[in-house]
Amino acid sequence: MTIGRFAGTVVLDRFGRVPVMRWCAALAVLGLGLFVFAPEPWVAYVALAVWGLGASLGFPVGMSAAADDPVKAAARVSVVSTIGYGAFLCGPPLLGLLAEHVGILHSLLAVMVMLVVSFLLSPVARKAS
Repeated sequence: MTIGRFAGTVVLDRFGRVPVMRWCAALAVLGLGLFVFAPEPWVAYVALAVWGLGASLGFPVGMSAAADDPVKAAARVSVVSTIGYGAFLCGPPLLGLLAEHVGILHSLLAVMVMLVVSFLLSPVARKAS
């Protein structure tokens, strides 16, 4: 994630928000899928790095996109931050509850579903013109 955050500005300036968000979401899905179904421990370690790289820019770019409209920036940023921090607060207990029924690794597939939704919604981050 650190590498993704440091390199993010350059990559975003060069390719734009939507393509970068699509690639990040795709990398996160790939990394998470590899992690859940890794046949060997070394594959899981590589998968964690790919997942982290993919997840690195979602929240910062979402906040940036929310702040584009100067008239509605405060309200939009507050909504995005509430959703983001709500996920940080509620996500782990909900994953734990799910893990009691399906196992910890398979509970992470719920996160993968949210990443696919993020991939599909990436055009929403397009810069306002």
